[in-house]
Amino acid sequence: MTILLIVCLVLPLPIRHAAAAGNDVSVQAVSVGGELYPSFSNNVSDYEVYMDKSSNPNTHIGLLVNDNQTKLEYRVNSDTWNPIGNWTSSGNLFMNPGLNLIEAKITSADNTATRMISFHVHRPLPNDSTVRKLTVSEGALSPGFDSAITSYTVNVPYTTSSIAFAPTLADEDASATVNGLVAISGQASDAVNLNVGSNSIPIMATSADGSTVTTYSVNVVRAAASSNADLSILNLSAGNLLPLFSSGTTSYTAEVANNVSSTAVTPTSAEGHSTIRVSVNGGTNEAVISGTASSNLPLFVGDNLIKVQVTAQDGSAEKTYSISLHRRSANADLSSLSLSAGSLNPSFNSEVTEYDVEVPSATASFTFKPKVADPLAKVEWQSGIGTYTSLADNTDCPEIPLQDGLNTLHIKVTADDGNAKTYTIRIERQSSNAKLSSLTASEGTLNPAFDENTFTYNASVAYAVDSITLKPVVAESHATVELSLNHSAYSSLASGANSVPLNLNQGSNTIQIKVTAQSGAEQIYSVILNRGYAPTSPPPTVTPDLPAQPVGFNDIAGHWAEKLIVNGAEQGWISGFPDGSFSPDQAVTRQEFAVIVTNALGLKPDTQAGSHTFSDQSEIAPFAKDAVNLAYQKGMIKGYEDGSFHPNAEISRMEMAAILMRAAGEQAVTASTGFADDSLIPSWAKSLVAAAYDAGIVNGRGNNRFMPLAAATRAEAVTMVLHLLDYNKSH
Repeated sequence: MTILLIVCLVLPLPIRHAAAAGNDVSVQAVSVGGELYPSFSNNVSDYEVYMDKSSNPNTHIGLLVNDNQTKLEYRVNSDTWNPIGNWTSSGNLFMNPGLNLIEAKITSADNTATRMISFHVHRPLPNDSTVRKLTVSEGALSPGFDSAITSYTVNVPYTTSSIAFAPTLADEDASATVNGLVAISGQASDAVNLNVGSNSIPIMATSADGSTVTTYSVNVVRAAASSNADLSILNLSAGNLLPLFSSGTTSYTAEVANNVSSTAVTPTSAEGHSTIRVSVNGGTNEAVISGTASSNLPLFVGDNLIKVQVTAQDGSAEKTYSISLHRRSANADLSSLSLSAGSLNPSFNSEVTEYDVEVPSATASFTFKPKVADPLAKVEWQSGIGTYTSLADNTDCPEIPLQDGLNTLHIKVTADDGNAKTYTIRIERQSSNAKLSSLTASEGTLNPAFDENTFTYNASVAYAVDSITLKPVVAESHATVELSLNHSAYSSLASGANSVPLNLNQGSNTIQIKVTAQSGAEQIYSVILNRGYAPTSPPPTVTPDLPAQPVGFNDIAGHWAEKLIVNGAEQGWISGFPDGSFSPDQAVTRQEFAVIVTNALGLKPDTQAGSHTFSDQSEIAPFAKDAVNLAYQKGMIKGYEDGSFHPNAEISRMEMAAILMRAAGEQAVTASTGFADDSLIPSWAKSLVAAAYDAGIVNGRGNNRFMPLAAATRAEAVTMVLHLLDYNKSH
C-alpha cells in the first residue's frame, strides 16, 4: 500500500488583515485532508471530514489566524497536544479506519481567550461498498438520500427524456456502475434514456476487494404528455378584461380609448408546453410563445373580436378564448354637478371648468355629486394636493373635511378614449382660528414664553414703569383683536400694531386680549402684570385684614353664590369692601387666597419652623406675609421653579384646587379628571384637580369644562373653601 507523504510545511497564505487584538481567537481558514462539512466558517467549531480512500491512512490539519502570536495546538484521538505554526501543515496524521477525532486549540496572544475546534474524520472502512452521497440531474430523490436506504423514487416531467446520476462512494477504492455502465465517484454518469412511466435504474457499489456489493434502486417516473389546453393568465396591452380572467371562462369583453389603434395579447399557458395562436377579426393566426406578447393587433373603431387558440402538448385537446374589444368615444363633459352645501358661482355649465363656493364655518365637511354626459366616461376627484380617487357616476363622494379658509377640489373626467377634462371648485370656509401667532410687550417679560396655545401669562415691571404697550399678531388674517385693561370695556386694535399706552396700577393688573375669528369664535389671552409699589407708599389693604362686617352686601342679590357668600361672612373669614360691596366676580390674587384659606381653616404658625423667603418676597403685601408663610409651612403652596411666589398674580382655578387638596391632605391617582378640557390641565395638577372634584370641592363652569387656567373669582374662592370645610367635617 502506497502511503501519501504530506511534505507541505507552510501552506499558501491568503491576503492578511490588519493586526488583531491580543485576545483574538478567530480563524480565517482551515486546511484538512478530506471533504469538509459544513463549509468553513469562523462561526462553526464542529465539522465532519470525509477521507476519500481506505488505502490512504493519512490526513493533515492547518489553521490560519489573524495574529502570529496566537498559540495553536492539535491532538489526534485525545492523544498528546502538539504545537503547530500559523498556516503550517501538521504533516501526515494517521487515521484509524472508521471515525477519528482531531481537535484544534487556539489560545490568544495574551492568554485570556481559548477556543476549541473539532474535526470528526471518517476514514473509509476496508472493503466498504456503500455510496455516501447521490445526486440526480433532474428532479429530486424521495426520500432524501441516506446511505442506509437503498430504494428511491424520482418524478420528472414529460419533457425530461434522460437522466444522469452522480454517486459519491464512501471509499474511492471501491467501484460503481449506473444502469450497468461504469461511473466515477463524485461525477455524473452517462445519461439514461427514460420511457414515459416507471424506469427502474440500479446503482451498484462494489468494495475494493470485490467481496461486497451494495445495490441502490431508483425508480424514475416520467410523466405523460399533458392534455391541458388551459391558459393561466391572459392580458392585453390596452384595455382590461371583463370579467377578471379565469382559466375556465372563455368569453371576455374589453374597452379602449378612441386613440388606441392596436393592442397586444399576452397569453400564458397553464402547461408550458402547449402551443398558442392569436388572431383578430378573422385574420391570420399568429404563433405566440407562452408568457410573451403577440404583435400589435390592429383595432377597428367600435367592436373587434380577438381569438386565442390553445392546443395541448399531446395534441388531443384544443381551447379557444375570445375577447370582444370596443374602442370608445371622446366625450369628457359633466352634464350636471350638485353640492351638499353652498352654491356654484357661476351656475354650472359643462363648458365652464372653474367655480367658487362660500360656506359658513359650521360646515365642517362637504360632498359633491357629478354626472357624466357619456356613461362610458369615468370620474376621479382630488382634494387639495392629495391623490386622485375614482368615483362612480351620479354618486355622492365621501365626506371631504374642510379646513378654515380656502379648500380646492378637482374633478377629473376621463372620456371613453382617455381624453381628460378637469373641473376646479374653490370652497371658501369661514375661518374659526381665534389664535395669536405672537404677543410682545414693551416692558417686562411674558412668563411662560408665548405659545399660541397658552392663554395665561405673568409679567412684572418696576414701579417706575407706569404704562406699557402690547403688540398682538393674529394667526389667521381674517381674525380681529380687542384689548381690555383691568376688566374695562374692550377696544379694537389692529393686528401687528402697538396698542395705546396702558396705564398700570400698583400691584396686579389684568390685561385681556380677545381674538375673534372670521366665524365669530373667540379666544381670550390674559396677561397678569404686576407693577411694583412705590417705595414710600404702603400697599393697599385687602378684605381679609379687616374685621368681620355685618352681612348685608349691596351687590350679591340674585348671584348664584349669594347664600354661600353670606355663610362665609357669618363665619368671619371673608368680608366685603368699605363701600358695602363684595365684588363676587372679581378675581382673587394668590396672596389674598392664602389669607382666606388659612383664616378659614384657623391655622396657626409653627414658631419652630421659621420663615420662608421667596425670591419676590418684597412684592408680598404686609397683610399677607404671615398667611403666605403659614401656607408654605403647611405644604399648601410651593411657589414656582425660580423660587418666586407671584403674590399679585390672579390665582387660577387649578392652583386653587391644588391648594385646597393639599390642605385636605389627600391626593388621587387618577390619570384623568373627566372634564372635556382635561388635556389643558398640566400633569402636576391633574391628580389634585381630580381629587378635588371627587371630593365635591370643585365643579366645572358649564359644558363639562373645568377651565383650569381661568382666574378664580371671589365667589368661587368662598364656594370652594366652604366645600373644603364640609369635606373636613365628614373625614
